[in-house]
Amino acid sequence: MERRMKATDENEEVEVDNEAELKKHMVTVKDDDIAINAIPLATKPPVIVEYKLIREGIMGHYQLIRADGSFKRYSSMIRMLQGIDIEDLQTLWKLVKTKHGDTRPTYEHERVLWGDLKVMFEPDTKSDVWRNRQGYKVTV
Repeated sequence: MERRMKATDENEEVEVDNEAELKKHMVTVKDDDIAINAIPLATKPPVIVEYKLIREGIMGHYQLIRADGSFKRYSSMIRMLQGIDIEDLQTLWKLVKTKHGDTRPTYEHERVLWGDLKVMFEPDTKSDVWRNRQGYKVTV
């Protein structure tokens, strides 16, 4: 197969008449010698290790603290659910359950957090709310 091709060899153009001539100017690099600096497209933040309820006047905030010391505050349960994923939610439930067990907390924001997570992870089949929701698709 005769072709006219151009190849570069150290910034110098070389005219090649056939494939055999082209192969003389090519350099083979083994896969082991190639280093790729991969940049992850998404990184998972460190795991949640603690939570606090911060009260400022009449407003309460949920503060989730991660293993690296970083934290984020949420003004409501809905905003918190929008800002974390299912793994973080499961970790948070474990922390809340460890702190309170099956005892209902007395502080209002703590009670909301405990109650909402309990319904998500341990649905009460005797509850009217749970039975009424069975006709709908419930996602966890």
